[in-house]
Amino acid sequence: MTKLLEKAIAAVRKLAPERQDELASMILSASPEAPVDLTAEELEAVEAGLADADAGRFATDEEVEALFAKFRAA
Repeated sequence: MTKLLEKAIAAVRKLAPERQDELASMILSASPEAPVDLTAEELEAVEAGLADADAGRFATDEEVEALFAKFRAA
């Protein structure tokens, strides 16, 4: 464990139990093995994306660049 993490855990120990649980959930969700809870709408979007990928439907380079340009301008 790093010194910074030890310091953070010492600080968390001083918090209310509810806040400790919130932070523990955040830490556990950072794990690559952590399960992801999706809403029905999110699951539907993931399934649609996978179906598009299976069918070979991907954004063109131009579409991707236009999207990036939109967010760079914001």
